[in-house]
Amino acid sequence: MARTVRLLGVPVDLYFDASRHMNEVVREFALISFGDQEGANQHVPARLLDVAAELRKQYAEDADAIRSQFEEAAREGRETLDVELPADETAVELTEDITELLDVADEFCRAGKLLTLASSPTVVTWRHWWRDQVVGQTLEDADPVPWPAVVQQ
Repeated sequence: MARTVRLLGVPVDLYFDASRHMNEVVREFALISFGDQEGANQHVPARLLDVAAELRKQYAEDADAIRSQFEEAAREGRETLDVELPADETAVELTEDITELLDVADEFCRAGKLLTLASSPTVVTWRHWWRDQVVGQTLEDADPVPWPAVVQQ
């Protein structure tokens, strides 16, 4: 039986907020890389685009299935959702990479180097919680820790 990571009590709205922000950042970095604008750190956009492409390539089916679960939960008016996803070292690496790169992207946003706004503190906390759950459950066989209900900002 394949190992899985269990993410408990994931807020539906927060999932969509985080997804929307990541898509905005990836889209803006794609435009920067195509436009070859001065003053932009090309290493960050290129790596973010690489990770996003790798996520789509290796985990497109899983990502689509997860998104579908959140869309269904939203249609049903549910506020939270428990999610299971594959647990392997590739998932750990991608999750760590995307978390680090989105944190760096937020620094670009706060410095005014991007049009996209920085992630909200709640999205940053959520992103780190998600990473910690994937890493802990996959590498350390940790028990799942439900999302701590924080006030969204």
